[in-house]
Amino acid sequence: MCCFCPSCIDEDWENCSNLEYTGPWTLHNVHPRKPADVVDYVDAIGHGQGIPDQSDEGTIADLVEVGDFFAVEAEWPNDYSAEFWILQCTKPLHVLADTTIDAYGETHDEGSSVLEGMWFQQFGKSPTCFVQYPSTPVSVVAAGQVIHVRFALQSTGVLKGSPSFKLSKDTLEAILDSLQRKVLQTSRSRLFLKLLNVSIN
Repeated sequence: MCCFCPSCIDEDWENCSNLEYTGPWTLHNVHPRKPADVVDYVDAIGHGQGIPDQSDEGTIADLVEVGDFFAVEAEWPNDYSAEFWILQCTKPLHVLADTTIDAYGETHDEGSSVLEGMWFQQFGKSPTCFVQYPSTPVSVVAAGQVIHVRFALQSTGVLKGSPSFKLSKDTLEAILDSLQRKVLQTSRSRLFLKLLNVSIN
């Protein structure tokens, strides 16, 4: 709550004209909570088809727990021509106390909100087939890169000595749809910044 008396507007808190009604003021930091509809959706589906991207960056990243699968946007260009990566969470959303460089050389600044997970690589020509190599190091990814969470990845055995998994076609379509929305949002943001820069100059 805010007080808009003349003293508080001038940041002269001790002379607030409403102190006699409210008592001494205390600072409370307010943080957004998960929207109830998203939480209810998670409870309803468990670890089924997954939860698509939300407009509020980090909202779905906050839903990821250890052991959950999640998809992140892949930066271009990359060696595998991948549009997205799939990871299994080893450490849920947290804020970095120090600047961190992960095993893949990605730098994440102090104060960044990130998740950590084991990376799955798409295998062969099928876009739904993935493998996890035993020597794969843990990746650190920014919360804003997360596009789809809490979906199923079915074990299908072993391919060339590595555990193999299958992604359902429905989940693949949902991930690609989330990715498309993410790209569209990014394009709109870049256009807005470009127009803003032109108008300022």
